[in-house]
Amino acid sequence: MESLRKIAKMFTPTGVSLLKFLTPREMIRPAFAWEINSLPSGVGRVDTDILRTEKGYISRGNAAWFAMANDLHVVNERREFLLAIEDDLGDLHWSQVSLAKEWNFIGVGSALGVTGSRKGFPSFALMSLDGNSALVGHSDDNSISFTGAGNLKEIPELRESAARLAFNSPHLGNDVAFSAKVRLGLDPSG
Repeated sequence: MESLRKIAKMFTPTGVSLLKFLTPREMIRPAFAWEINSLPSGVGRVDTDILRTEKGYISRGNAAWFAMANDLHVVNERREFLLAIEDDLGDLHWSQVSLAKEWNFIGVGSALGVTGSRKGFPSFALMSLDGNSALVGHSDDNSISFTGAGNLKEIPELRESAARLAFNSPHLGNDVAFSAKVRLGLDPSG
């Protein structure tokens, strides 16, 4: 956790405040959010692409992810949400964060390695506090993209994925199975 606290200090210039780290039992693992990339568009998946050739693509990217996050209710009325943080070992952990009045995910956040790999190259996963909507940011040499979905608990493909975590992933540990069972509405002790 100490390495995560060091990473969290890097949030300040991005306009993000760390409120708390979640334990693995509190929410399904962050990698689950990335599964929205594989959903068909007919189940509520939404996508936005911004070409790097567009003037002001970094500010356009900032506006695009935030608009999508609001539309999907990833960010609540207090501007709080879950952000996946990678530790020194490459493991992802959810952190509950709050967005300041001034922020910059795509430029400063990506440059610092908090929300991407370098300036203008986002790579992040966000989830609503209730776990029912998510948004991921990704990029390549030509564009920056955002994929999101709401009503995650009702999407059959994601319910199947949670069931695999709950019953067929013992190598990931009991906490992963516990949170997946809770997500499915099952008794986590069974």
